[in-house]
Amino acid sequence: MDLRNYKYLATNADGRKVKGTIEALNRNVVVKYLQSKNYTIQNISEYKNILTQLDKITFGRLLSPKQLIFFLKQLGSLLNAGVKLIGALELLSLQQENRNQRKLYFELYQQINNGLSFSKALSKRPKDFPSLLVQMVEVGELSGDLGPTVIHMADYYENQMKVNTEIKGALRMPLIYLAAAILISVGMLLFVFPNITGLFQSFEGAELPAITQMFLNVGNFLKAYVLLIFGVILALIMTIYLLNKYVTKVHYGLTVFGLKIPIFGSLIQMNNQIMIANALTQMLSNGVNSIKALQTVRNILKNVIYRELMEKTLKYIEDGKPFSKAFEESSYIDPIMAKMIATGERTGNIPKLMENLSKYYNGITELRVQQLKNSIQPILLIIVYAIVGVLILAIMLPMLSLGSQI
Repeated sequence: MDLRNYKYLATNADGRKVKGTIEALNRNVVVKYLQSKNYTIQNISEYKNILTQLDKITFGRLLSPKQLIFFLKQLGSLLNAGVKLIGALELLSLQQENRNQRKLYFELYQQINNGLSFSKALSKRPKDFPSLLVQMVEVGELSGDLGPTVIHMADYYENQMKVNTEIKGALRMPLIYLAAAILISVGMLLFVFPNITGLFQSFEGAELPAITQMFLNVGNFLKAYVLLIFGVILALIMTIYLLNKYVTKVHYGLTVFGLKIPIFGSLIQMNNQIMIANALTQMLSNGVNSIKALQTVRNILKNVIYRELMEKTLKYIEDGKPFSKAFEESSYIDPIMAKMIATGERTGNIPKLMENLSKYYNGITELRVQQLKNSIQPILLIIVYAIVGVLILAIMLPMLSLGSQI
């Protein structure tokens, strides 16, 4: 059953007429939607045209990370309150103002109404619902604890989003500082230094200081070859992007390089370890066997180094080797993580140790990011001030030199 397009005419609580369109499974759903907004229905009619057919085609994600978290929290709260899954999805669909989200919720409602399990319905939208969520929902369905499982996953994604936001924020400011320094430098070279030449040409025998002449030459070079320079930089960026995307060895090499960059590499490592610890905690503590848990974690990781680590761990387990062996051998895993996993194996309680590890990494992430900001930002500000200061000096020296030559 496809979603249908309806036009409606109604009156709101203030007596004003309200017109609109909505996609819904049938006319009864439209009636429920309008009644939920306290509208008095005057007319509902179905319509079809080329635009409505084209509008059914969607690309990319319909749910942002924030919207996914909100959806899971709402759904989990309704399920914990005793509302049946299909009723909860219908209620969320009726309350949703965003048309793409409403379409997605109706789609889930329709599939479950047709007999699919919730996890199976989610798996049909891999861009919106990650494989870890699908696996955990399946576990919740089997155990009968779907409500608490959905809430736990909302907390997991909320925490993961917080970590990613903090790390991106720490990396964003240095890039802004560097971009500001470059723009200021280029602007002065192109528009300020050329004016100095005109001034000096009016004084016979006046000579520019060496540093000013150097910057003036650089500015003239940039002005003469700006399009060529821009084209080379753009071509270089596109080449690296395409090689990284389509050439496995290049992608692997750039990933390793990223992990070895001072300070920033440790943040990348920390982020991936948090993902591994959090995901394994969610799965192992809910009774998922280690093989399936590692396979799921492997699929959600984007970093090829850590996906390779999951593959190696799976191979070791199949060969009868310890769970922790691959972690201990990896140079991209914090020794604390490897030792805690090994301790969990010896005590027979890996899920509890992974939970403690997850709390540990989540606790120190904010501190590490703040330390990064406190250490890098002052250094970059000094660099920016130094660049601007040298440029100003190169402008002021000719003025002083001119005064002594007159």
